[in-house]
Amino acid sequence: MNSIKNLLISQIFKIVLIIFLSTIFLLNIAFYFFTNNQFQKEIARQYDELYNMTAHLSTEENFETLIVYLEHYTHNNDVTIHFKNITEQTIFSNDFDAKLQNYEAVYYDDILLGYIAVNFESSKLSKDILYGFIGLNLTSIILFAFGMYILYKFLRNENTKLRLDLNHIETESSVFSYKEIKQLHVQLMNSQIQREKQRSVYESHIKSIAHDIKTPLSVIRIYTDSLVNEKLNPTKEVFLDIQVETVKIMNLIPKFIELDYVELPYIQDVSLFINRYANKYKEIFESKQISITLELETLLVNISDKDLERLIEHLLFNAFYYSNPQSNITISVQNKTRRLVVSDEGIGMTSETIINILKGPYRSEEAMKFNEKGSGLGLQFVKDIVRKLEANLQIDSVVGHGSKISIQFS
Repeated sequence: MNSIKNLLISQIFKIVLIIFLSTIFLLNIAFYFFTNNQFQKEIARQYDELYNMTAHLSTEENFETLIVYLEHYTHNNDVTIHFKNITEQTIFSNDFDAKLQNYEAVYYDDILLGYIAVNFESSKLSKDILYGFIGLNLTSIILFAFGMYILYKFLRNENTKLRLDLNHIETESSVFSYKEIKQLHVQLMNSQIQREKQRSVYESHIKSIAHDIKTPLSVIRIYTDSLVNEKLNPTKEVFLDIQVETVKIMNLIPKFIELDYVELPYIQDVSLFINRYANKYKEIFESKQISITLELETLLVNISDKDLERLIEHLLFNAFYYSNPQSNITISVQNKTRRLVVSDEGIGMTSETIINILKGPYRSEEAMKFNEKGSGLGLQFVKDIVRKLEANLQIDSVVGHGSKISIQFS
């Protein structure tokens, strides 16, 4: 199992290191090709100047001036030169180790004047390029080390903030550094409040039933006490009264047995349920390459969990069944207008189909062709719940473009 610290420090460091090394590698390649191209051009230019001057001075047989020029040139440019006349007698050379092998004939107006060999590898230009290459890498490494130190300090600080935020989840009056964790905290707190409300409604309902049972029990007890103490004659009317009170208790017992807290309405934020529901069935929608866009605002509605689940289930899966692959379904909850809107990019419906649906269970021929399954009861369940909540249902649709189901809560 991965840890947050490992994610923020180890994993990020690995990623940054890989990116850095890749960047340095690419920069070195680019630097090498660029500088090598410039180096070759500059060497060619310098060699042409050296060749032309050597040929010019050799033509005038001004060897003393030529020697001074070559000495000056080798001193200024740190190059190795060996020049021989046509009899291959050395005129000038600083190639003390005799490493130069490739000689080029020196001509002036087609007249052979001698032979010259030059090595620019040890020149100042070559050294400058080498130092530039080393400097680029050293600077990059230093900047990278400094950047990694700053990143490490930053990640450690953020890791501390993140851990503190996680420790403060579901703690009242907490201050958070990350808005996403704060939102999670708010959702969890709201869910907890909703669970408490639901439990309160359930307990209130139990107390109400218990109170309803207490009254007939009290009547029966009074009758039985009076009969036992012979303060009351056992007449038919007395037994009929006891029977009536017993029936009342028996009618209340099923409410205990069949009572399901999910059917009890309470004020809850429908956006929290929608968010959980959409994420729960995310993989089902991905199987059809359908994406779900959630635009959720807090909206408090007095509704039971069971009705809310039925409502969202029928609206969302109706949109799923009649949507084209690679399309989008949008679920919007608007606090100001108190509206729940589910819109899709499916096959859409004609106005005639909408009228028939509002009358009762109905499926058009296009719907049956697109999706063989279904009974047309889905929207009828939605209508029943909307009616029960005293809300308003509106259906807007365009054939070939999709449908939009809107519920206006009171």
